Amino acid sequence: MKLRYFYFSLIFLLFSCCPKLPELIKDETDLRQDHSFYITDIFREKLLLSTEEQAKMDEDYNKMYFSVWHNLKPAHASPINVSSIFSRFSISPGYGENKRKHSADWLKKLQQNASLENYPNALQPAITTRNTNLRMLPTQRPQFSKPDGNISGWPFDNLQISSVSANTPILLCHKSADKSWALVETSFAFGWIPVEDYARVDKIFIKSWESGRYAVIIKDKTSIFDADDNFCLRTSIGQVFPLVKEATDTLEILVATADENNCAVIKRCFLSRQIVEPKPLPFNYANAVKISNELIDETYGWGGLYGNRDCSAMTRDFFAPFGIWLPRNSTDQAKKAGTYIDLQNLEPKQKEKIILEQGIPYLTLLWFRGHVMLYVGEHNGQALIFHNAWGLKIIDCDGNEGRKIIGKSLITTLYPGTELSRLDPEGLLIKKLSAMTILVQGKENRQIRSSHSENVN
Repeated sequence: MKLRYFYFSLIFLLFSCCPKLPELIKDETDLRQDHSFYITDIFREKLLLSTEEQAKMDEDYNKMYFSVWHNLKPAHASPINVSSIFSRFSISPGYGENKRKHSADWLKKLQQNASLENYPNALQPAITTRNTNLRMLPTQRPQFSKPDGNISGWPFDNLQISSVSANTPILLCHKSADKSWALVETSFAFGWIPVEDYARVDKIFIKSWESGRYAVIIKDKTSIFDADDNFCLRTSIGQVFPLVKEATDTLEILVATADENNCAVIKRCFLSRQIVEPKPLPFNYANAVKISNELIDETYGWGGLYGNRDCSAMTRDFFAPFGIWLPRNSTDQAKKAGTYIDLQNLEPKQKEKIILEQGIPYLTLLWFRGHVMLYVGEHNGQALIFHNAWGLKIIDCDGNEGRKIIGKSLITTLYPGTELSRLDPEGLLIKKLSAMTILVQGKENRQIRSSHSENVN
């Protein structure tokens, strides 16, 4: 009896010393999760970019978007880059969905099927006809660094590169030995996709598709139907389609599907202007709020898994309707997309002061290695950010690193989770913050910041 009492006392002591974490962090409950709440009326129609600057950025976006149809040779999917992926996983095959180690035979079979000895064996322009995923290797099965969950296990499948929307221009580079997989290059990444997810295009198709007038999706996760009410595509914010005709309430756009010979054919569809608008959408605060609120509260999806977004996919898709091109990964977004301002080695108060003074709401990225966020303004003297976050670093009851899962897109301060007793102080977001990037440069940057300051004051 005494022994049983001892065990119960020990268990009680452990749980009392290690309190249960709350379901929601304080920022999520205390901050209004509605972007319109933080924009005053004087700001709503204020342009973040001049018409001329936005038109230039949109032109650059279109050139990049269609570049794979004009190069007709891999820009990044070189033989060395493709084969090095197999070398990487041969060193560490990792774990599968059953939490057991992958065998050496698992990788060997994939390598044989990839048939890279004659890479590239098919250089053709094509277009995705379904929403698909770019994979590191020609398989849908996952590869995890560790058998258990959290940052090294589920859902962080190392083979997932990025989701790719239907009707995205691609370059078909290579087909697997069994003809079921194709290695393709998009304008932002390369990887393997199932062959049923694309169709080949010819010069006539490209001329019709690359028309110079485009429409962009502004409402997330909407279905498109053809004139006969047949389902065509499931869309998401930022998808681009050729624009045929504008009416008061609708736009006529082109949609690509595959015929029986796996060639792309064009259909015409009519969509409400609540779903699609001519690209680029005027970049004012009202539209920034509109697009942000479409993306808020969305489930986190590593590399676009399950049709969701990770942090860099969310920022990329936020800017797409405005004709602003961002690379796919967070580091490239921070270092290659605008004016980079180094915040390393500064104290948290210094970092926030610089952000509040120099940051332009909805036109500024905040970054540290592995995570990118959108600066959206000031509230009660604190900087607010919008980001799709997996979780916060904590120390568990055994002293091991863990995560307080957030798993969604939300508005927070730069100090989310400070109320958590087990939050790792070194994992505090403001401490890790390395840089801010303003997505305009030079004179345009100064004019926007000056205008913003006048309206605030």
